[in-house]
Amino acid sequence: MMMVRIGKKNITISVVIPNWNGAGVILDCLKSIANQNLKPTEIIVVDNGSVDNSIELIKNNYPGVVIIRNKKNLGFAEGVNIGIRAAKAKYVFLFNNDAECEKDCLSELIKTATKEKSDITQAVILTANGKLIDSVGDEYSTWGLPYPGMRNQPATKLPNADQAIFSASGGASLYKMSLFDEVGYFDSSFFAYYEDVDISMRAQLMGKTIYLSSKAIVHHKMNYTADKIPGFGREMAIKNSIYLFWKNLPFPLILKVLPRSLYSNIRMTGAALTKGYSLAAIKAQLTALVNFPSIIIKRRHIQSTKKISSAQFEHLLSKQNPLKAVKKL
Repeated sequence: MMMVRIGKKNITISVVIPNWNGAGVILDCLKSIANQNLKPTEIIVVDNGSVDNSIELIKNNYPGVVIIRNKKNLGFAEGVNIGIRAAKAKYVFLFNNDAECEKDCLSELIKTATKEKSDITQAVILTANGKLIDSVGDEYSTWGLPYPGMRNQPATKLPNADQAIFSASGGASLYKMSLFDEVGYFDSSFFAYYEDVDISMRAQLMGKTIYLSSKAIVHHKMNYTADKIPGFGREMAIKNSIYLFWKNLPFPLILKVLPRSLYSNIRMTGAALTKGYSLAAIKAQLTALVNFPSIIIKRRHIQSTKKISSAQFEHLLSKQNPLKAVKKL
């Protein structure tokens, strides 16, 4: 096991990459990890039932990569959970298969995590050509919806220093392994989309620290996987925004946010219906309704173990309307 000594601490990193039919991107992703100036302890690819030649490409080109094969697509949330449970290091870096790291990404993440004592540390995520921002962390709005910070703004506007953020993107973030013992793993009922916001919200409620590492840079081929399934993103966004709201907003803040949350949900559902994704919108609402009792059970546990007040949590939220916050191209 490779260790890096920073100060008096030995640092080990497991990289976990979920993959589903990623033959067109997985080798570039792995190459960027292999070229890091801080070598990870291990690289784990969790394959979610791919039917392309992803696995063969990995075996032939990167035989040292650990491959965990699921018989079916378990989604991002449960896929990375499996990888995290198999990981041996003190930190786990979750990384999308359609992304590439600049060579000092892991070392910069570790520097920030060590300096700031952060429990979750996100890299700056840019578009593939590096010209626009994909995410510098997610916000959660008092309108009851999350949104990616600074998305589609020019890369020239990037922050020039590390900073605390509300939520980290699971597509390129470093997590302390100890966090999962305290906060829990990713919620598999989310399947994909907002599961990273969910774990960050739970972490915030437990008084944990989340930071952006401003010099750790990742380039992302946006929506490589989601675009393969028409309507998938809309379905997950509608369903999972409901899960986020009812699971994590403490009382009495939840009552304050409820009217705007309902409005946002109606807007999202209406947009899906008018764009021809009626089945996705209906399925999202029905799934959330069926699973509502289990959401409330999870809520009781989360709220009974939180370490900050409703007022303190509200102070962390954005006041922006997320339907207007993300710059359109």
